[in-house]
Amino acid sequence: MSQPMPPENINSHILAVLSLPLLDKLAQLELLFDRCTIRQIQDIYPLIVHSIFGVNSNPLGWGLRTTTLENAVHSYNRLHQFFAVNGIWMHICHRLLNETTKFEIDINLLPRKFISMLQGGPMFYSDLINIDPIKHQLTTLSLNAFDFYMLHFVLHALQPLHTINPIAMQIHSERTKTVYQLLVAEYLDNFLPQYPNANIEPSNYASSVKAPQQLPAPSLQPQRQLRYLKLPSSYRNENGEAESVGVANTSSQSSADGHATASRIYTWRSESVVHFFVDIWLRYDVESEHHLPSSEFVRGVRTLVKQIHFFANGSRMDHSPLCQLRKLSLNMVKGRIYAFLCSLIDRWPLDSSLSVVLELWLSYIQPWRYTMGATNRTMGINYEPPITSVYDGFIIDNLIVYTHIFMQLLPRFERLDYSVYRNAYMLHRLAKTFAQQDLVERLQRFERLHSGNSYGFDSPQRQVNMLNKSHNSSYNAQWNPLVSSNIPLLFSEHMHSRIQSFLFGISMARNSVLTNIISTLRKEIMDRQRSEGYIKNLLKKILGETTQDEIMLRDLSRIPEVLRQCIDAFCRTFNVDPSTLSMHETLPAEPSPPASPSLQDFSFFDSNDVLDASMLTPHQMSLNTSNMQPTVDPALLPIKSNEIKPLVRLLHRISEAINNKYGSRIAAFYERDDFYGKLSRQLLYAPMTEKWFEKSNGNVDIYEKQLPPRVSLRPLGSIPSICLMIFALCFGHLWCGEAIIGLLLLCTVLLIYCMILALLS
Repeated sequence: MSQPMPPENINSHILAVLSLPLLDKLAQLELLFDRCTIRQIQDIYPLIVHSIFGVNSNPLGWGLRTTTLENAVHSYNRLHQFFAVNGIWMHICHRLLNETTKFEIDINLLPRKFISMLQGGPMFYSDLINIDPIKHQLTTLSLNAFDFYMLHFVLHALQPLHTINPIAMQIHSERTKTVYQLLVAEYLDNFLPQYPNANIEPSNYASSVKAPQQLPAPSLQPQRQLRYLKLPSSYRNENGEAESVGVANTSSQSSADGHATASRIYTWRSESVVHFFVDIWLRYDVESEHHLPSSEFVRGVRTLVKQIHFFANGSRMDHSPLCQLRKLSLNMVKGRIYAFLCSLIDRWPLDSSLSVVLELWLSYIQPWRYTMGATNRTMGINYEPPITSVYDGFIIDNLIVYTHIFMQLLPRFERLDYSVYRNAYMLHRLAKTFAQQDLVERLQRFERLHSGNSYGFDSPQRQVNMLNKSHNSSYNAQWNPLVSSNIPLLFSEHMHSRIQSFLFGISMARNSVLTNIISTLRKEIMDRQRSEGYIKNLLKKILGETTQDEIMLRDLSRIPEVLRQCIDAFCRTFNVDPSTLSMHETLPAEPSPPASPSLQDFSFFDSNDVLDASMLTPHQMSLNTSNMQPTVDPALLPIKSNEIKPLVRLLHRISEAINNKYGSRIAAFYERDDFYGKLSRQLLYAPMTEKWFEKSNGNVDIYEKQLPPRVSLRPLGSIPSICLMIFALCFGHLWCGEAIIGLLLLCTVLLIYCMILALLS
């Protein structure tokens, strides 16, 4: 048995442990928790939580949002093991659970919109709020150990790390999973379980941490009035009867106390998780914050939305104490998601990263994809679950989220450059979602019924009542008088004309990719290969080398078919006649005549390099942005499937060391005009200007960096190169008696080949 820690040493010891490197810190904390008493752990618990999330110190904390499998595999696995739902940290949180142990969190650490919500006095937070009796102001929240950790965990996602840390900035741009994202998915899946009979871990504890109380239906009306937001005035159960949220009758109160206490022990952690995530994340003040949220944060919100759908869709088969929370959870999201999505779309940069916002929206409006039946299917990735009448109530209540968000996104899609594959794929995701026949039919029908007296009803409320009766829906919608009667309709004549014009532009973009961009790039690649000679091209194929132009051509070749599918899908959705677009599908392949000087020479800047946006049109913006492509050092391109990752990374470090030490000599050899200079230009990477984009303040800025001539050993890390060296070693062993001789012969042949190219250059 471990020896207990002396009380007088605990505070100094914990500060020393928290200053250690990450892996040493985790190991020492595990030993410390084993030796400390509950009272000692209670004293140091807030210090550890603040250290984890960088409260009042380095905002990176322990690196939960910067550690990935790619950049630190051992740290990634250790952090996940430590913070997992059955890890040592979660067990420590549960060891501290009792009615008297509370931890204070300063109100200044909370977001402004969350504080405003707390001042409204929501019932869930009523026993957590501390108010200054003199100033009558909210000062702190008193939380148990689990809630204290979980609230800090949720708040950590709001830190704008992508603006202050290079690693986090890279994660902001790439679809890389951090430890934080993994834990978000794991916590939500555990505390908001999909299956009714699932256990919530850790399950080996029993504590009456929170007093039993009726779970309130949250206020669904946002702080500010939204013009088109329509929400139900009250929650209704499956029989269409009002669900009571008041105090139980006096006669049944005493008999329900025992059951309420048992239910509270089982459900309170799930209540805390759903309230903290929804109330804080979906109140992110996109409009007022100086920095945009990171792509990682938006992907986290999407994980939350998907899990809420799983959680809520299980209510029909759940008879446990979680059933009521399942029913209320989706209403909590519904009260915030519209304003959150509108704010994101308004400020998000017009580039391929818009896909994270698009996928969040598409996940919310397709709850039928997140059911036990859909996840149990083995029909492949293209399986489309049916949209049954069970979801009619959801579609009615969220009609504005379907229609108005689509209309808000359409101008952004009109300005995208579809010579970029990721942009074309974004459009394909949008078209495929709205091409679902069951969804289109429902949206058209519900929009007509809500557009006012279309069917001769004397009031919008009566239309809704008739709709509920005609479809025998278990979801009883309510007409919200705040909804304007002049809502722009998605399936109106005006939108039909606009969609037709939009598809006209998509068809032109498809034709441009086919006849201009692809053919021009293919011709440039063929000309370069012709100038390099047959032997060098054959050697590149053997070594598996692929240039950036070839990668771009491969992506571009997929774009015309993707855009064709988008056009077909939108034509079916909005009843557009494809024949009106056929003239743009069969344009001749010969080069188009030169554009007029006004368009060909158009620039964002005048002769004094001053931005003049007075005459900008979407087409003119496209002419400029289509030429703005990131240029990356070939040595830093993503590792391909025919390369060995550890070897490529090792060779990159060796190349960097050589370039840092001998960079000036390498550049001098490259610039020489004699034979050595020609040979150097065959062996070294040529100087280039590296260009990339960075997002800040809602804008996209382009940055440049001059790269000198440099050594790159990356080609040696490919599988064909290794196979060629193994073949040379076997040849030397079998025919020359020494394996190394075969490798020397291979190097000699390659050197002679490069010398011949140098002489001919």
